[in-house]
Amino acid sequence: MESLFHFTFELIKISILSCIYSTLILFAFKFIGHYKPDTKFGRVSKKKLRIWLFSAIFISIVLFIFMFTYFGDHGLGDSARVPVGHFKVVRQINGSDTYLQNSKGEQLGIKNFTFDNDNLFAETQKEFNGEKGDYIVWDLRTDSWTYYKTETDYLVAAKQNNYPVPDNFKEFGEFYKRHWQGWRFWTLP
Repeated sequence: MESLFHFTFELIKISILSCIYSTLILFAFKFIGHYKPDTKFGRVSKKKLRIWLFSAIFISIVLFIFMFTYFGDHGLGDSARVPVGHFKVVRQINGSDTYLQNSKGEQLGIKNFTFDNDNLFAETQKEFNGEKGDYIVWDLRTDSWTYYKTETDYLVAAKQNNYPVPDNFKEFGEFYKRHWQGWRFWTLP
């Protein structure tokens, strides 16, 4: 139900954005001078209306497709996604269960994390991951996971490999807000 509500909201948002962008396109044509308005007694001409309508439909289709790409998919309803690089994402369900999923389909529950251009560093959820390790480094380029059994093991590796320390890890919500709010919220679906 939450997904259906959010999907409907996104369709309405796409409609509003496409109307705004189409209007801006008409103003740009008028400003540049390639389009001369031909209005009679304050009415909008059919040519102008047709250009606006076709551009709105085209922009709606483009925004709808974009909404399902790696760069535009932020989740629907009770799921959320944050892109972390190399076409990998961190997912969250129900606002509480944060997890990773590699290309093999293996999932790993995490608590707090941080990432750079090539790696994601995270504290794992013991209750979902068994005894694999308390910390993980996900090499985003090779899609491989390296487990560290204890915090001490991770800190030794962090010192050797210049990894961030667990004090710098943040919750999923912070990364979600940082990535999806601001200009992306107002200009994209």
